[in-house]
Amino acid sequence: MVLLQNLGATLVLVLITIRIGSVITQATYSYHVCLGSSNDTANTHYKTNLNTLLDSLSSKAAVYSFSNGTFNGIFSLYLCRGDVTGELCQNCVQNASQDVQNRCPSYKTAIIWYDECMVIFNNSNIFGLEQTYPRAFLWNNNTSPNDTDAVFAFMYTLVSKAPLTDMMFSVDASGVGGSQPRYGLAQCRRDISSGACSDCLGQLMSNFEQYCQGRRGWRILAPSCYLRYEEYLFFAQQLVPPSSVSNAPPPPPSNRNGGKNTIMIVIGIASAATTVLLTLVGFYCYRRRSRKGSHNQRQTRTHHVDESTDSKEQEDGREMLYFDLKTIDVATNGFSDGNKLGQGGFGPVYKGKLHNGKEIAVKRLLKNAGQGLEEFKTEVKLIVKLQHRNLVRLIGCCIEGDEKLLVYEYMANTSLDSFLFNATKCKDLDWAKRANIVRGIARGLLYLHEDSRLKVIHRDLKASNILLDDEMNAKISDFGTARTFYGNQIETSTNRVVGT
Repeated sequence: MVLLQNLGATLVLVLITIRIGSVITQATYSYHVCLGSSNDTANTHYKTNLNTLLDSLSSKAAVYSFSNGTFNGIFSLYLCRGDVTGELCQNCVQNASQDVQNRCPSYKTAIIWYDECMVIFNNSNIFGLEQTYPRAFLWNNNTSPNDTDAVFAFMYTLVSKAPLTDMMFSVDASGVGGSQPRYGLAQCRRDISSGACSDCLGQLMSNFEQYCQGRRGWRILAPSCYLRYEEYLFFAQQLVPPSSVSNAPPPPPSNRNGGKNTIMIVIGIASAATTVLLTLVGFYCYRRRSRKGSHNQRQTRTHHVDESTDSKEQEDGREMLYFDLKTIDVATNGFSDGNKLGQGGFGPVYKGKLHNGKEIAVKRLLKNAGQGLEEFKTEVKLIVKLQHRNLVRLIGCCIEGDEKLLVYEYMANTSLDSFLFNATKCKDLDWAKRANIVRGIARGLLYLHEDSRLKVIHRDLKASNILLDDEMNAKISDFGTARTFYGNQIETSTNRVVGT
């Protein structure tokens, strides 16, 4: 009789386990984008090769949470969310691979996002490239009482952590059990560098105020990285993810403590009633969260931005990004003379182009320059806190070995001195343009002296430090020798002469 009771309880446990497995392995579609021109249609041969490649990748997903591959000129990859099981990863990749071919049947390039994974295929090599477009924005229509700054700080912590982890994946929760619980996720593809990951996530965070602030839940999706924020638990940290790299062999089965494991199984069968009860409680909690998540998803709106988006939408980022030296070296073609824009007192400035096509200006401080580490840090700390349309925007920096690099937004018309002291170009400066430049400089100075969080004295304002964008708007640059004043302070002392 006891044996029958134990057997019956075990059968119930197995059935419940199977039921739970069938629930948690259902992947959820989020968004997709078909890329390419209308006449860029995929022929039958291409479709056959694509299907072969996607099938090959799908077969790896049970073991590896990220993998890429190429076949007959087609490049494809998948990335599973860092917390999902191998079973769910494979289920998601299989569904997404089939789904993206159905949704984009005549395209050679496409990307599809599910809650649990992302699949991309392309007819050109995308491996190792940072791609921040196209972007998809999904948000809950309901507004949230959450403090915008607190949400931004919470998510930025994840953005800072993710590039430093082996899986480039970070989740966190705060306020759990309180009135304002927060759950967040940040993840990057692992074929890009940590610097590119930081840059990618930072660019997505620059869209926070425009699309996401005040929302109870939102997502920003890009090919190389994505962010998600909710007020309910949507990730499962307790699950064991598949292997983080695609070229590592599956871990062999371990015989260590084999006797102890067998004993634990026997005890589990003997105590099946208790196990069933715990499983039911867990299943109930999971279903509640799933229903809540589904309810929130049904109230989600979507917005899609492709590469034609005005880059000025990205100019409100609040934080600076850290680049690795290799990324900058590639962007500037090895700091070639052909990319050199000019020479400043502390070092040359080079034009560069990131993987995503964004143009940058890189100031490379000379190793023996008068501007040492302290001045470098001063410029970084100051300009990252200053946000004004008439101040040049610092995108990021790099400190690696003897190299100290500052990465700025690129100004198409370089500096004011290149016009004033050039006999030909100065003729382009009519009085309307000159007046506009003067007004821009004045607005920038007024902000520095009166309206910014810090009262800043530039101390090296000259024509070469006034940069001009493609519309000839003035932007003040080079804050290496600037000084800050606080409160009602009106004077200070200096122990050395600076400036021109």
